[in-house]
Amino acid sequence: MSRYPRNYIKTIYFHVITQGINKNYIFEREEDIKYYIKIMYNLIEKQKVKILAYCIMNNHAHMLIKAEEINELSKYMQRLNTKYAIYYNKKYEKVGYVFRDRYRSEGIYTEEQLYSCINYIYNNPVKAGMCNKASEYPYSNHRKYKNNIAKNYNFIDTDENIDKCEDIIEEFLIENNLQLEYLRLNKQKLRELIIIIKQKTKCSLREIAECTNINRETIRKLYKE
Repeated sequence: MSRYPRNYIKTIYFHVITQGINKNYIFEREEDIKYYIKIMYNLIEKQKVKILAYCIMNNHAHMLIKAEEINELSKYMQRLNTKYAIYYNKKYEKVGYVFRDRYRSEGIYTEEQLYSCINYIYNNPVKAGMCNKASEYPYSNHRKYKNNIAKNYNFIDTDENIDKCEDIIEEFLIENNLQLEYLRLNKQKLRELIIIIKQKTKCSLREIAECTNINRETIRKLYKE
């Protein structure tokens, strides 16, 4: 599994591409695609991710996934592809790898990129000559979600959130005559800061942990108290 770039912490949206080894077909029949889609949705609650858009082709799959934690995305894709590989090898009496490099993912950082990614995913079968319109392709969620993407999945400007978080931390430290490296020793003040950030921004606890350079579990425990 590849290491993620540091700037992945600034987004919660990811374009995920998974491909058959040597670009071979990994979805031979309709029931294979349906099985992959089934386990896609069966696993989302366990790994705390959301599938915004997807399109399953014969030798690869595209997904737009929302994940608050990059580790949740990694675990989700590992479980998804492992489970399908076991099914595929057993069904077709094969051994060895099914997927090429497990999967690739690209962070989405702006609203323009988000909608560009959605259109790209849905129009894959159109570009491949498999249908005339994206809505005609049966193995995507285009027809179910296309008109509701904007309503249900508002893009969060996480870069702006980080900037606001850092400004609040700076002001808080000045007002309380504190240095950041000593803040973790003062649990009361740290919890006060966490609450202020949550009230004034849309920052996740993960982003607060990154901005303060304090363990996320410590941030979580103090916030839940």
